[in-house]
This record gives sequence, C-alpha cells and structure tokens, in this order.
Amino acid sequence: MEENNSKSVMGIPGTPIVEQSVTAKADEADENPEKKKGLALLIHDLKQPKLIPIKLLSLIVFSGWGVLGPFVAIHMKSLGISVEEMGIIYGIASVVSVLTPVGLGLIADKLGNFKGLLSVSFGLSGIIALLFLLIPVGRISVNYPTNMSMALGCFDDNSTEYPFASLTLTDLDFHPCKFKLDGDSENSFLNVSAALDECGTMCYRSEKFHDGVNLVDTFSSSTKIQEFRDAVFFPNNWNLNVTCSEASALNKKVVCTLNRSDNSMERITQANKMLRLDLTSQYTGNTTRKFRVNWMTADDGTKVAQKSSSFQCGSYEEKQGLRYTVNSQDNQAENSRKFYQICLSQCIIRMNRTDLCSNLVREEIFNTQLTFWLYLILYFVHTVFGSGSAILFEGASLVLVNQVRGDFGFQKMFGIIGLALFSPISGVLIDYFSTDSSIHENIRPAFYLYAGFFGVATIGMLTIDLNFKPPAKNLIKDVKSLLKNFELDLLFFMAFASGIFAGYGGFCLFLFLEEIGGSKSLMGLSITFQSVAVIPLLIFSDHIFRKMSHPNVQVICFGVNFIRLIGYSYLQDPLLCLLLEALEAITWNFARISHVAYANELGTKLTVASIQGLLSAITFGLGCGVGSFGGSLLIGVYGLRVTFRILGVVSFISGLLYFLLNIFYLRWKNNDKPKSSNKVDQNCNDTDRC
Repeated sequence: MEENNSKSVMGIPGTPIVEQSVTAKADEADENPEKKKGLALLIHDLKQPKLIPIKLLSLIVFSGWGVLGPFVAIHMKSLGISVEEMGIIYGIASVVSVLTPVGLGLIADKLGNFKGLLSVSFGLSGIIALLFLLIPVGRISVNYPTNMSMALGCFDDNSTEYPFASLTLTDLDFHPCKFKLDGDSENSFLNVSAALDECGTMCYRSEKFHDGVNLVDTFSSSTKIQEFRDAVFFPNNWNLNVTCSEASALNKKVVCTLNRSDNSMERITQANKMLRLDLTSQYTGNTTRKFRVNWMTADDGTKVAQKSSSFQCGSYEEKQGLRYTVNSQDNQAENSRKFYQICLSQCIIRMNRTDLCSNLVREEIFNTQLTFWLYLILYFVHTVFGSGSAILFEGASLVLVNQVRGDFGFQKMFGIIGLALFSPISGVLIDYFSTDSSIHENIRPAFYLYAGFFGVATIGMLTIDLNFKPPAKNLIKDVKSLLKNFELDLLFFMAFASGIFAGYGGFCLFLFLEEIGGSKSLMGLSITFQSVAVIPLLIFSDHIFRKMSHPNVQVICFGVNFIRLIGYSYLQDPLLCLLLEALEAITWNFARISHVAYANELGTKLTVASIQGLLSAITFGLGCGVGSFGGSLLIGVYGLRVTFRILGVVSFISGLLYFLLNIFYLRWKNNDKPKSSNKVDQNCNDTDRC
C-alpha cells in the first residue's frame, strides 16, 4: 500500500512527492542564493573561479582601449584631417555604433555560447588597428614660432612728409609675416609689445659686390653671429639712447632724438617697450617688409613721439662700407658666394607673432581626399568589431556575474586599473617617439600596444565558459515586451544624454589640451587620475546603488558633469585638467556602470546581450555620434570654450528633468508596488529572470 503513496517524479522512481518537492526547492535555492551585500559580496566575488578570467580580460581589454582611444583625434589631426572632417568620420561611424551592438547582441542571445564570436571580434579589431598606420599624410600643419625677430633702427626714405630719418621696424623672420592690414583708417595703427634684445651691426644681403672692409676682420672669433632671413647680425654692445627736450615754451612741443650710446664694457639688458606701428606708411609691404614707428615708450613709460616737427633720428642710419661674405656649400653653382654689404647700426626686437601677423600656421597639402576616405573606411570597419566586441564582452561579464551572484562593478574595477596603468604609458611613449620631421608617426606606439592587448584577449576569451547560457527562443517578443517598460525607456534616454557628453569629450578634450599646451604624457596621466578616482566607487557600487537607487545616482552624475564642463570652459593651465578629469570618474565611468546594472535589473538573463546591445547602441552610437558630430559643428561656430559651456547647461537641464521624473513618477510607481513583489525580486529563483 505504501508503494501507491510513492510516485515517479523527474524520472526518479520510488521518491515521495513531498520529499522530492523539498529537495528541488533546496537545489534551486543553492543555485540562486540571495545576493550578498557589502564586504561579504566582494569576498564572495573574489572566491569565484569562473570570474577570474573575466577580471584578467577586463584588465587587458580596458588597457587596450585606454592606450589608443583617447589619442584617435590626435592621430587624425596629425594626418591633416580637419575638425569638420573629424566630425563627419565620427558621425558616420556612429551609425555603425547603433546597428552593430544591436545586431551582435541579438546574434549572441540566439547562440547562447558566443565566446567564439567575441574572440574573432577581438582579433579583427587588433588587426584593423594596425592598418591605420598605412594611411598617408594628407596635410601637414606647421606652427610658426611664437616669437618673431625684427630690426629696430633709423631709415631715411627721403620723403617730404618725413624729412628726418624715421624710426623703423624691418621684418627679419625666416617665416614671412602676413601683416594684419585693415582698410579702415581708424585701424591703420597697431600697438605691439616688444622686447629690446641687443644692438649691433645688421648687414643685409646684396646682389652685387662692392668694395668695402671685411666685417669679420673687425670682430673677434668669439663674436656670436646671428643669421636671419637675408641678413646677418654682429652684436657690438651699444645702447639705444632717447633724449627729449622742450623746443618751445609757447607750443609746448618736445623734440626727441634717438641715437646710439656706445658702451663696450656694459652689455645691454633686455627691456620691454610698446611700439605704435603705422600700417599705412608708404614703404610698408611684402617687398620692403618695413614699418614706420609712430611712437615708442621709453624705459620710464613716457612716449617718444615720431613726428617730423618733434623727433629726429641719430646719424647712425648711414650705410657703412662693410662686407660679410658667405660661400655656398655647392661650389659648382654659378653664384657660390653671397654678399651682405648693406650694413646698418640696428637693434634686434623680439615680439609675439600673433600681435602683428595673421599667418600663424603653414600648411603643406598633399592628397587630403585620399587620407580622409581611407580613414573613414578603416574607422567604419574598426567600429564594427570594436563596438561589437565591447558589447559582447560586457554581455559575457554580466552573464557570468549573474550566474554566481557576483558584483559587476567589481569586475569593471580591474579594467579601470588597466586604464590607469597603461594610458599614461602610451602617452609617454608617444612623446618619446615624436619628432618634428615625422609628426604623423608619433601615435604608432598606441596602435602597437592596442594590437598587442587585443591579440592576448583573442586567446584569453577562449578560456571562458558560457555553455550554461541557453539560447533565447522568443527573443524579439521578449525584447519588445521589455521596451514597453517606461522606466527602461527613460534609462535609454538618459544614457543617450550621457553619450552626447562623452562623445564631445572624447572628440575634443585632447585637442583642447593640446591647444593650451598640454603634452601627450599629461593626456595619458589624466586617464590615470580619472581611473584612480573611480576605483572606490566601483568597489562600493553595489552598496551605493542599493542606498541611493540608480535614478538618484544618474542625477548626481549630471550635476557633476555640469561642474566639469563649465570648469573646462575657463581652464588656462593644462595641469588643472587632472582635477577635472577626476570628476569624470563620476560623470562617465560610474554613470556607465549604473546604466549597465540598471538595465540588467530591468531585463532578463535570456535578453541580457540584446538589452545591453541596445543600451550601447543608444549610448555610443546615437549619443557619442551626436556629441562628436554636433560638437564639431558647434566648435566651428562658437569655438571650444563656448561649446563646453553650452553642453554644461544641457547637462544641468538633463539632470533636473530626470530628478523631477524620479520624484513625481518613478518613486511613486515603485512605492505603489506590493511589498511582496520586492521580496520576490530579491530572492528571485527564476533562472530566466535573474
């Protein structure tokens, strides 16, 4: 009779129903225990052997992203790609960033075990990165030196307007200056600050040979000769002397005389002076490269007027019968000797090029179209495998973390350590191998490091076990049902906004730092500061999310981002970027962890890759695409600093809107749920949901 009370359940004959039910629940509870909290969660996570490969791969993969990603815009610039062309490349690539994560996410969920697909994506990403080194330079931009040299002295053009010799500046710089001439008569004068360097004999090049005294014979062999464009300078240590006296008590006019004061025992000291240049003087132009000085401040701050009735130049403007001969290195040339025989007593003036010249950069154009299209094609293909491998790796990490009830943020911490270690190393190597004659090759170390890291990741990915993840059956239906969740849709919108700010920062931040004088080493070090700052947040991320909730974390991230962007708009010292980049630990890294963890809570295990793919598509594809492309347009119109302020205001408004929605809708919705549902969620035993 007792045998009738025993039935075959689950293929096990003779087991009582009640006993088997209790055993099944116990086994199910063992497979899906309640998630630990705080320090117990971290200790539990470290003990999981399945998560060790994920931790190591996170360090390797993030290191690969860190050594190259921040320097891509610098590489484009070194090849001669303009800011507008960069915006087009980023904008088109953003389309790939939308489609690729979604497509690969769906494929991964259909496959179940997708480690082979991820391994191939890693390998191809590393190979394609090396192909960027084959792209030729399309345009070389050479910045002219900040300071330029000019000769200050007397010049007599025998004009009726200026019967006396005039105080004149002559352009000596090797890089011709395109003067800031303006047709408006009100702007025909320009005030420039200049440093009086030293005085001596300036000899200008002559096409013909004239009799004269050999200039070299009059100086010792230790005399330091300075060479300029079509001129050579011999210092002989005399001072520029200005004396003024009142010519008439009635008209109060002052007569000033500019002359030289010989003092061979005392070397002239550098003095700053303010000069007012007459841009409409009759001998101003590209041929003579001379400017008449309207007035000059003396050392005591008084003005020395340059007027025919009140100013006279000394007699030292007379040409001297001196000669300096240079033999050409090519003795076979017809004119193997260059003669410098128009010698004048003049002083060297140093001034800022931006005060006088409109041309600050010289461009050599080769084949810009070829460079642009090759870069666009390679960047397009690289984005397919780069963004695809990123979402697949994130999906694999989430699946493994969910299976053992670990902490996703803790896995990310090891990746951030890789960023902190290798980003500055990449920057130092770039600076070390950079040369002025081969600017486009200075990013090569970053590409080699990237290929090396992803080569290791290709092999390491094959060691991960994803066999436990079942293929999804009704994937499209499951995803559609999840998208009807307004809370998830709102998360996607906030991720889109975060992507805009990240896209603009990734596109222009290092360009901005380079513009204000930051080195590649400093750029890499900024990643380290950011990474070190985010590590404590990642360690305690689970605790923070439990205490504050994801929406509140997002609001704080938007607020901090507002402070960071406004700070950059006023930044002058590139070293201070280290403080602002530490804030990005909150505004981007921690915000991104919150996005992923929040989406994982709102999704299911069967759709984890698809939901994360959609999240990445919206963040990196739409958000970063709009941020980089739209940012390039704003930069072209308003400049870098104003664009920082515009996006700072947008960040503040985004955070405010999310805060209001959280207060008046999300919190009310969550409080309206039965308490029992929360309890079920925390102790969820449904393997498809948890």
